Amino acid sequence: MRYFFLISIVFIGFSSFSQNNQNNQDNQDSFTIKKKLPQFATREDSVKYVREKLIDSIIEYAKTFVGTKYRYGGITPAGFDCSGFMFHIHRHFNLPLPRIPAHTCVMGTVINDIDSLQPGDLVYFRGRNANDNRIGHVGMVIEKIPGSFIFIHSASHAGLVIENFKEHSYYVNKYLFANRLPDEFYLREWNDSLFKVYRYRNEDIYKQTNERPMEPVPQPPGTTELIYTVRSGDILGLIAQWYKVSVNDIKAWNGLWSDRLSIGQNLKIYVKNELVGTFKDVNNMSFEDKQKLINAGKPIKTQNEKLDPNYEYYTVKAGDTPYSISKKYPGTTADEIMKLNGISNASSLQIGQQLKIRKK
Repeated sequence: MRYFFLISIVFIGFSSFSQNNQNNQDNQDSFTIKKKLPQFATREDSVKYVREKLIDSIIEYAKTFVGTKYRYGGITPAGFDCSGFMFHIHRHFNLPLPRIPAHTCVMGTVINDIDSLQPGDLVYFRGRNANDNRIGHVGMVIEKIPGSFIFIHSASHAGLVIENFKEHSYYVNKYLFANRLPDEFYLREWNDSLFKVYRYRNEDIYKQTNERPMEPVPQPPGTTELIYTVRSGDILGLIAQWYKVSVNDIKAWNGLWSDRLSIGQNLKIYVKNELVGTFKDVNNMSFEDKQKLINAGKPIKTQNEKLDPNYEYYTVKAGDTPYSISKKYPGTTADEIMKLNGISNASSLQIGQQLKIRKK
């Protein structure tokens, strides 16, 4: 009975009815609603109905964003990347789609035959490397046509578009496979235990795609490419500060999923042509010199300034962070240090800076 109850809720959610203040009209409207509710002989029929209604609504909602600009890491109408768009349009209907294609691709059934695709299926493509069969892009089928399909996706070169698969050799050459999300997903019964079951069932795909870097975005016009080699202690927040770019920019330029870096890893940094002279030597600078770039022109509190006797003070050294400093003072947190000293960005500490520490 719970499924028939769910069907009723879903059906009413997808339908709109005119309102009338007259009691007899209200009664007739109620009768009309009951009359229109479908009757199902089996649970499978009721689940199929829920799937189809939800997929239809997801597709119609997705179409409203055509023309939206591409934005690496974007999951809102301000801009989407490919998987961020899939995440948004499903979460809008409270459907628990994971953010990462390495997780979505193992949910449900893998579809290898293009002629077997249906609306709502997710389609996956490799990245720019023709020899790498790991996922670099994802879209959603909105219509099946003979020998092809129409899909909607957020492309780095075009933004949110609807395209015919077979009309674009770029996607034909990079197509990998598709998957059909399971019934539990549309019934909102998806959970970690089910994910483990499907992950085990599709283990080969999961191993190939787990934490796959996404396809890097093209170099912005009017910029020059610089290379930064990651050193011990480097984090994306600091590197972004040194080059005066955003963390999302660096991740987009290098196709990074996470903030994790490896010592010796080379990162592409694009700086405006007119600023090349300012940043071309950053890769060869000491940590202290790079920190000076962040705070160029900003006053630094030094020991020559009058100190408040109600506080302890700590002098910032190379490699310090609010978290590492807090460990030197039991009972103090990084957030407390930042608030007390008016610090909004943990990467902006300056060597020689005096930090107030509340006495315990």
